[in-house]
Amino acid sequence: METPLNRKLQSRATLGVGLMILGLALYPIADAFIKHLMGTYQVHQTTFLRALMRLIPLFAATFFHGGPKSILKTQNPISHTVRLAVNLAYTYAFMYAFSMGSLTFTYILSYTSPFFMILLGSLLLKEKVSLDQWGAVAMGLIGVLIATRPSSTAFEWAAILVLLATFLGALNKILMRRLASTEHSLSIAIYPNIVMIVVTLPFLLSTWVPMPLEHWGLFGAVGVLTAAGQYAIAQALRFTRASTLASIDYSTFFWVVSLDFLWWSKIPEIYTLIGAAVIVGSNLYIMYRSKKEVVSDISVPVQSQAIERN
Repeated sequence: METPLNRKLQSRATLGVGLMILGLALYPIADAFIKHLMGTYQVHQTTFLRALMRLIPLFAATFFHGGPKSILKTQNPISHTVRLAVNLAYTYAFMYAFSMGSLTFTYILSYTSPFFMILLGSLLLKEKVSLDQWGAVAMGLIGVLIATRPSSTAFEWAAILVLLATFLGALNKILMRRLASTEHSLSIAIYPNIVMIVVTLPFLLSTWVPMPLEHWGLFGAVGVLTAAGQYAIAQALRFTRASTLASIDYSTFFWVVSLDFLWWSKIPEIYTLIGAAVIVGSNLYIMYRSKKEVVSDISVPVQSQAIERN
């Protein structure tokens, strides 16, 4: 069970990076299901069911950590409110983008997130960003550009929504990082889904479309996958600096390519493979930097670092 003492921000870079990779791997799979379902259902119904289904396993998990009352108790209602407003706008922007553009197109543009995360991490969390970290992020972005060879379609409305959502998503992660110093990871994951249900429910009174049993099953799978991903990312942001995790966002590229091939029979071109190699290189370098952080953990007390970032 987490307590206020062990809930302090920690510096366990390798664990944080591993959790971020796991959390980010689950989201493209869930998004592929969502993209498939959005061919039948409107954004409000899809968003409502997505939040409802992942709220179920999250609430179940609270009983292993002291119960819902203990988990949902907050010391920072204002911080939660600000973060929830950002998360709401971020989710809706991405959901509408998914309804307008392809899964691959959406994810490609979302790889601008590291720049936003490093900038916001520096401004809001006072994190120091080294030149080699900037270089690794830039190299990963170059890999994305090689793999996708963006054209004028990047300026369509879907692209504007994705870029807006990406900025809000980066800000959302920074706010999660700040909340992680006092709040339980489950509460950070649960509250956005409650807000999403409350906001979308009124729209469903006149637009609800009945669903077959198999679609309920798909939404259930989305709930489990995104709940696990949400919790893993919340934990990752507790253990590792936002700037260290920034380039890990690129790891979703490989899941998107795999899903395109397995689900929509799209075979990656040679440029995609070259870009993928560059992205792997940048992420391996981030992992190398993370190991160096682990060495520094031995000589720097965890609690003193946490106090500096509160």
